Amino acid sequence: MGDAFELKPVPQPRRVAELAPEAQVFKAYRPTFKHQEISRILALAYSPTSPHRLAVVSGTKVGVWQHAPGGKDGELQESATLSKFKDVTQCVSWRSDGRLMLAGEASGSCALIETETKNVLRRFRGHEDAVTCASFATADKSRCATGSKDGKLRIWDVATSELLHTVEAHKDCMKTLVAGPAGPDSWITAGYDGYVRLWDARVPLKGESLKAVPVASANHGHPIEAGVAFPGGALFASAGGPAVKVWDLACAGRLVQELPDAHSKAITGICLDSKASILLTASFDGLTKVYHAADLSHIWTYRLPGPATCCAWRPDNRGFVVGLDDGTWHVKMMKKATADPAKVAEGGPAKSQKKWVKREGFLRGEEHQPGSDDEVVDQNQKKRKKEHKIDFFFRKFEYRKAFEYMLKSSTDPSTGLAIVDQLLQQGVLASALNGLEEEVCLDALRWFVKAFATGDSLQRSLFDEALHSLVEGNRCLRPPCTPELIDALQKLEIKVAQEMRVQDALIETNGMIETLCS
Repeated sequence: MGDAFELKPVPQPRRVAELAPEAQVFKAYRPTFKHQEISRILALAYSPTSPHRLAVVSGTKVGVWQHAPGGKDGELQESATLSKFKDVTQCVSWRSDGRLMLAGEASGSCALIETETKNVLRRFRGHEDAVTCASFATADKSRCATGSKDGKLRIWDVATSELLHTVEAHKDCMKTLVAGPAGPDSWITAGYDGYVRLWDARVPLKGESLKAVPVASANHGHPIEAGVAFPGGALFASAGGPAVKVWDLACAGRLVQELPDAHSKAITGICLDSKASILLTASFDGLTKVYHAADLSHIWTYRLPGPATCCAWRPDNRGFVVGLDDGTWHVKMMKKATADPAKVAEGGPAKSQKKWVKREGFLRGEEHQPGSDDEVVDQNQKKRKKEHKIDFFFRKFEYRKAFEYMLKSSTDPSTGLAIVDQLLQQGVLASALNGLEEEVCLDALRWFVKAFATGDSLQRSLFDEALHSLVEGNRCLRPPCTPELIDALQKLEIKVAQEMRVQDALIETNGMIETLCS
């Protein structure tokens, strides 16, 4: 007689398509922190400089969060609360050095805040409505701009709070404002009128009313809720309605890429990673999606507990944050690699963290070091694998015990069907299920109710064979002699009736499809 084989689960159907490497990377992002604010989250922004503090706009305050010292990876704590506002805050923006911050208010002013002292240095006043977006110039740290619900763009001198230019940029609320590609006088705006426009303050005014004319303009087709500029400012991605579009503003607003149905509801947030290769969108449909920035091909989707209002990508690409309409914001991050960074950078394997005494020195003593002329002999001894209880039962021909082990609550249906398959192959299924006690028959019926309609056609045939052998081989089930057995059989009958209804519906659907295809 040959050796006993190890029991293996019944093979499952293979997946049609495996996850791409990029999808596996973003699948590894896990929720690491969640916080509840008083009101909805209106804006989120990470500081460009380390330690990449997070600014959260909610209600009449701006909370500044950073990594908790000594806490878990991804855990944040509030380091400052900026509440020197008379009205609801609307937006927030960091300067490139992380020392200053802009925070727009619903009253029409924009506060300039020093992040180290948390003091409001000055306020830019002049808008007739709420300041909904603000940004610093990238080429000149002494220049900033603000946008308002009145659709006007105002450019300010940070040092003197002097108003330098006023531009009637949009006919409706302005929602996005970023620095343009041509220095501190160049700005990109987008708003509820559906247009993306590139402005340059050096361009002379035209017409009798001396109205400013945009350098480039593009029609998104929907009210724009959010937008982000690619490095250099020549490309701009706009998000409004269910669509995402990428524009080349250097070519007078030429459409480069378009995704008309990115979400089922309005997209409220969009951001890029530091390399501008990944595009993240958040929508009111409760989904956050990741795309390739080059061709807008979909990579991964995260399901949120509610409608999203904004999102921001961490500058070191370790994670992102999404704000929700109910006032909560969630941080998703990837865990740090445990390998030795130096070895990984060199392309070599990570160094073992075990002590030398455990790796090499246990044979000659803890203090002994091998000499230069010593020859190291490796003994490749295979460790004996611990035998499972099921394999032990089959090796000892104790088939009844193997079947009773299958009825335990800890045994999943796939393992149980593998036991049935092994009993059937050895021709002992009927004998293992004959003459069982009433308690064992009751446990068996309950297991069959739990495992009903599991797996593919092969597993269902194994299920049917085992159930028939159980009913035919036990007198206590023909007919059932106790109320518990009657109740278990009735539950099984209900399962069979539900499955028959499902099969009838599938037959009708199959007939409809064949009619349409023919």
